[in-house]
Amino acid sequence: MPMLRRSDISAAGAVVLKPDATGGPDAVRVLVVHRPAYDDWSLPKGKVEPGEVPAVAAVREVLEETGVRIRLTAPLDAHTYRVGRRTKQVRWWRAAVVAEEPHVPDDEVDTVLWLTPAEALELFSYDADATLLQQALDQPETANLVVVRHGKAMDRGKWSGNDPARPLTRRGRTQARELVPILEAFGVGRVVSSSANRCVSTVLPFVTDHQLTIDRQTILSEERGVEDPAAVGDLIGVLRDEVIDGGRAVVVCSHRPVLPAILTALDLPDHPFHTAECAIVSLTADDQVHAVQWITTPHKK
Repeated sequence: MPMLRRSDISAAGAVVLKPDATGGPDAVRVLVVHRPAYDDWSLPKGKVEPGEVPAVAAVREVLEETGVRIRLTAPLDAHTYRVGRRTKQVRWWRAAVVAEEPHVPDDEVDTVLWLTPAEALELFSYDADATLLQQALDQPETANLVVVRHGKAMDRGKWSGNDPARPLTRRGRTQARELVPILEAFGVGRVVSSSANRCVSTVLPFVTDHQLTIDRQTILSEERGVEDPAAVGDLIGVLRDEVIDGGRAVVVCSHRPVLPAILTALDLPDHPFHTAECAIVSLTADDQVHAVQWITTPHKK
């Protein structure tokens, strides 16, 4: 994926699909918008705000433009093109519908339509939108298992209590709040965490906002997980099956020394995590890893 220069424009959008109840089990509708300023028909997208994560921007822009609340299911190809002397990159995701509200026409988007793929392909003003829709249609159905390293914690040498009670720093608490819209964007509905305070505190803002509970697992702690990676793998295997069978996204929060065992259980190579960094692992119905996205919070350092 091309690196963006500081002067470049970052945007995000989604190919939003929903089942067509009247057209058979494989029929879908795609969300399309008309922008009066450009008199074009396109997929919903918009600029990423300063300090905003692109995945979060995609969800926000779709909601603002259409009244449709979505969850992201898997990444699509980014689209990069010139805008005058600058380069604009649009990050794209395939997405499913969570809820819908009536759209009120405005100067940005005056018409929102749910179309068959054939209708959308005929109507699109740009070839890039047609290519993205076809890519989304060609993808398998997926569900996400999200792996998170806990936020920045107080240094061990500065903490006099038991290590499991070691708290997050101010930056770690900020990271925990920044995780909320990221986990929302991918539709997380279940939270599993190491029993250590720094992990529980990392997912607590999300749990509080969504009135969920935390499944605290001591095997995900440093004290247990490092010594018994096989047991860590067994737990991840259970959660992996749960994600695939139920289609509900699950987040797992643990520690840097335990994360390699988690990645191994997901058939992934080791990868260094920043504090509060997420690995969004998209799993297919036949238990294959379709895609992996690495997403950091704005305050990763």
